[in-house]
Amino acid sequence: MEGIVTSPETSQPVAEGPRLNFVQRLVGAFISPQETFEDINRKGSWLGIFLIIAVLATTMSYLPQRLMDHETYMRKALEMNPMTRKLPEDQIQKIVEQPQSAFQKYSTIILAPVGLLVVYAICAAALLLIFVLMGGGLNFKKSMTFTLWGMAPPGLVGSLLAILFMFTKDPDSLEVDPSANVVSNLGHLVSAKENGVLHSLLTSIDLFTAWTIFLLSIGFSIASGGKLSKGKAAVGVLVAWGIYVLGKVGFAAIFS
Repeated sequence: MEGIVTSPETSQPVAEGPRLNFVQRLVGAFISPQETFEDINRKGSWLGIFLIIAVLATTMSYLPQRLMDHETYMRKALEMNPMTRKLPEDQIQKIVEQPQSAFQKYSTIILAPVGLLVVYAICAAALLLIFVLMGGGLNFKKSMTFTLWGMAPPGLVGSLLAILFMFTKDPDSLEVDPSANVVSNLGHLVSAKENGVLHSLLTSIDLFTAWTIFLLSIGFSIASGGKLSKGKAAVGVLVAWGIYVLGKVGFAAIFS
């Protein structure tokens, strides 16, 4: 059985400890996910990788406000939100001119790590429910661990690219959503203002999403202890992703 060795003194199975340190796991998640996830399955932890992602997320939330002038930032933020993108010009101007408190100005930065943790927890819970129904035999801690490690490599690369592009692009051409500054999906073919539903659907066809699905499929197959093949794990991940896409597109349709 994976992760079990026999003690020469007692001839009893003894749990095998992890072989890789955090840095080796971080590198291995990119170049050898199978071996890395097997090591994480022996003794996994998600706090370290979450802290790195949280720092990058906070940086990405801060940079648009730092690099863009206030009016441009506010107008693009209102346009990005399906509930406010079709407001008349007089209401938009009123919102733009309204004074902001320090908390209002920096709330997205302050709350970025908390919001990120909530998102990961929801994803882990959804995947846990699906894989338990499929007979995966997981618990929430293991689901949270593999959710974070499976999403980490695409998230780290996407975050670093977004930060790089925000520093190199013209501030007036920046998007409030940091990930939108990286052209990795088809959402750039249609603007959200022209067709919110189609834009939402096209943003789901994404290179980083495909990479994430691939890694999560490997990770949860290993986490199940062999109960789920990579193919079955991929089906579970795709079901979760499909539900998310339907919800996102449905939300866009309501406010289009």
